[in-house]
This record gives sequence, structure tokens and C-alpha cells, in this order.
Amino acid sequence: MDEKKLEDVQNWNDAERMIVQRLVESNDSLARSVVEQSKAATKKWFIAFLVTLAALVATNAAWLYVWQSYEYVSQDGTGLNTINTGTQENIDYGTENEN
Repeated sequence: MDEKKLEDVQNWNDAERMIVQRLVESNDSLARSVVEQSKAATKKWFIAFLVTLAALVATNAAWLYVWQSYEYVSQDGTGLNTINTGTQENIDYGTENEN
């Protein structure tokens, strides 16, 4: 159907066809714009997800590094305290209470 102006419409059937045609054209452009906006939003959220994932991996690696390099004091069932630094043998400091 060729493009008609509103003034050129002679009856209701032509007016309805023209209105439907314009609505379909506007819906097509609306659908395209919604899809384009959703693509852009998806890219932004995916980048945000990757940054968050990288931050999670980095913080977990930092915690593991600190945990492995820390000196720990342990106590066995008899009350004997030992320190293990990972670079030397266990050091025995004796029991906590001398009974």
C-alpha cells in the first residue's frame, strides 16, 4: 500500500489500514531499539560480572597467601604449646601449667 496522508483517506477501511500500518512500523522500530538496548546492557553486566569474578579470585589468593605465611601456635592434648613457622622445626616451649 502506498503512503497516504490522513487528508487523502476517503473511508474508514483505508483509515484503519493506514493506522495499522503505522503502528506496525512503530512497533518494529520499538522492538529493534529494545533489542539494541538489551544487548548493550548485557555487555555492561557481563563486564561487571568479569570484574567481580576477578576481584573474588584476587581476594581469595591474597587470603591464602596470608594464611600460608602466618606463624601458628598450636597446643596438643597435654597442654604443650608449639609454634610452626614453616621454615624451621617445631619449637617446644613446655606446658602452660606446671602441676
